[in-house]
Amino acid sequence: MKELADLVGVSEGTISRWESGDIANMRRDKIVSLAKALKLSPAVIMEWEESDDDSYYIDKEAREYAEFLYKNPEYRVLFDASRNVKAEDIDFVRQMIDRLGGKNNDDTGA
Repeated sequence: MKELADLVGVSEGTISRWESGDIANMRRDKIVSLAKALKLSPAVIMEWEESDDDSYYIDKEAREYAEFLYKNPEYRVLFDASRNVKAEDIDFVRQMIDRLGGKNNDDTGA
């Protein structure tokens, strides 16, 4: 989140409030900066059009894991995965977090 905040030129708290919906009206220049940082169209940021998930993640399974990580805050630290990451690498790290946290769940949710 810090890296994204730095790229956009805002605080981590602002990124968090955008994500949670606490800030509904983003400045246009920040929408453009966020879209560039996330490699998305500003229209996707504004939810005027759907994102083409295939354009960022090469591996379909990795995209599904990324969605799982995004939707589950306890795994969000992994969401900064690079474009070329393999699904099994994400799953390995997810399993490590589960083990460290005392979870014993093999369901990816994907």
